[in-house]
Amino acid sequence: MQTTDDATPPHSLADWKVLFPYWKSEEKWWAWSLLGGTIGLSVLYVQSAVWFGAWYHRFFDAFFAGEVGRCLGMLPFYLLVTLGSVGVHATQTYLTQVLSMRWRLWNTKVYLRQYLSEEAYYRLEHGPNRADNPDQRIADDLSQMTVQTLKLGLDAIDAVTTLLSFAVVLWNIGGVLSFDWHGHHFHIPGYLFLGAVLTSLVASGILERFGAPLIGANYRQQHFDADLRAGLMDVRRNSEQIAFYGGENAEQLRLSGYLTHIATNWRTVVRYTWRVNFISEFYTGVATIPLWLMLAPKAMAHALSFGLYSQINSAYTQVRISLEWFIFNYADLATLRSVLQRLGEFERVVSQSSRSGIVRFASETPVVQIRDLTLDRPDGAPIARIGDLTIQAGERWLVRGPSGSGKSTFLRALAGLWRHGRGEVSFNMRQAMFLPQRSYVPSGTLRQALSYPATPDHYDTAFCQQALEAVNLAGYGHRLDEAADWGAVLSPGEQQRLAVARALLFRPAILFLDEATSALDDVNERRLYEALLFFLPHTTCVSVAHHDALRVFHDREIVLGSGKAAFSALEK
Repeated sequence: MQTTDDATPPHSLADWKVLFPYWKSEEKWWAWSLLGGTIGLSVLYVQSAVWFGAWYHRFFDAFFAGEVGRCLGMLPFYLLVTLGSVGVHATQTYLTQVLSMRWRLWNTKVYLRQYLSEEAYYRLEHGPNRADNPDQRIADDLSQMTVQTLKLGLDAIDAVTTLLSFAVVLWNIGGVLSFDWHGHHFHIPGYLFLGAVLTSLVASGILERFGAPLIGANYRQQHFDADLRAGLMDVRRNSEQIAFYGGENAEQLRLSGYLTHIATNWRTVVRYTWRVNFISEFYTGVATIPLWLMLAPKAMAHALSFGLYSQINSAYTQVRISLEWFIFNYADLATLRSVLQRLGEFERVVSQSSRSGIVRFASETPVVQIRDLTLDRPDGAPIARIGDLTIQAGERWLVRGPSGSGKSTFLRALAGLWRHGRGEVSFNMRQAMFLPQRSYVPSGTLRQALSYPATPDHYDTAFCQQALEAVNLAGYGHRLDEAADWGAVLSPGEQQRLAVARALLFRPAILFLDEATSALDDVNERRLYEALLFFLPHTTCVSVAHHDALRVFHDREIVLGSGKAAFSALEK
């Protein structure tokens, strides 16, 4: 695991493309309507702030002139505008939250569809191009992206609207700065506005110069946090195995390693965050000094009343705050840019087509055709050479060979999961079913686990109970609609029996078993194969197994080893 800056991919403008698809999707009318409403309310809110600035000028001129009656007469309208301003701001916040949730839900659905299409979820874990912790990118990074983008984007729109509104006010009431310099007379109109722009640009440049490394540090922090969470999930999933091994100290050491990476990188995050905060806070503290210096000539000329100063200060502050959007939001921008990097990387990896030298063709027959099939390791080293093989409908083949000879890799190649090698494979893939050694048992009701990957209502109760009875799980027949973590409730042997029950329900034309009964005793293993023979007499069956006792349930065998695979008929 990398803990240096090398672990951070280079920032690319392409990463920002992940922001755009939603706004061109089937929900674009909803999206743009909500955004337009939010922006419209933002403009109203800014205009109310402009009105308040002018109101303060009139009110304080009257207040310090002792015109109490005039001041009291101005208060009711002030309260009315305040009430409207608060309502506008609250409604804007509500619309922003609605838009954020709709955007997140749409993005999550799209990413889930990409993640679960064309075995992308498998390639992300086992392929040459990987993206760490895809669960975090889908669950957390998408949420951060929508919330932060809307927050920063709408704040930026507010800043631009405020800048345009108050720049006119500041330009007009600020007047012209006139002075002589080396025999030349200078007139600078709108000098208060120009001064605010210049000081903000200087501060923004300094902040970017010293705060840029925060982006990479945030990227790595998200990566290391996700590693720790994945490690804790491993402990949860494998708690029984860890307890049997007494592996508490080993897990403590492993998880402590993740914490060390988090702590090491966090010091980098804190250091650069301190820089950003120091520059931002220092600038905020001294930002009014340039205004005082620029107003000094007016004060010396007695051309500055308190009401005028109040309006100038209000307009200058609003302009300065608008121009300081980049400064105030730099830390959030750094986080958003790191999130976009992770999402952009995820999209690039998922969209990459994984090239395979093994070509698969779909056919409408249960005949398995294999032509010149060779299996290689990712580095090109050979694993096994299958050659040409035709498995006719209804035949039962046993795949044997020493450990590491490529038996499971052979089945992965047939399933399209192993892409290293060359050759051609053809069979009815829609009517095929693969049973791996380690069965997947999703949480939910037992009916859901039994029917997987079909929906729970696909098979009736009597059929489900019959399948359970056939694999010696009749005791669970009355618990079909009981919700539980069945992966933890069922033993490994029971999980393998449940997988065979799925095959009995699905009735595939071709069934591939990759040591799918390895956790069973001889009696239960024999019972499962007898059930397959009885309920699926016409199903083509290919079994990877080590047990000689399974030879009686197969007609032919494939023996893998050094050199080309050997095919032969089995004697009964």
